[in-house]
Amino acid sequence: MTASELEMSSVRYPYRDRIFHVEKKAPGRWAVLDESHAELGTLVRVSAEGEEHEPVFGAVLPGYVDTLHEGSDWKYLVAAIINEALDAETAPTGNQGES
Repeated sequence: MTASELEMSSVRYPYRDRIFHVEKKAPGRWAVLDESHAELGTLVRVSAEGEEHEPVFGAVLPGYVDTLHEGSDWKYLVAAIINEALDAETAPTGNQGES
């Protein structure tokens, strides 16, 4: 997949034995969605051209305004958003084993 594929309205993104979606919301802004279309985070275009003459993207988690990660590999950034969401789902609550 290339950066130009992001210009389509929606891109299927198979990852960790599941199908996610990257849906264009506005120019330079995409929502990363799970199977139920719940939003896991946002992919934003930080710069049209970086050091390697490719667009630079950033991963933004829900509730944040700053990017968690930035780079030209948008697939890595989408994976980072998904990993953060899935890890949050399985994180221990801290009260296990208490009665």
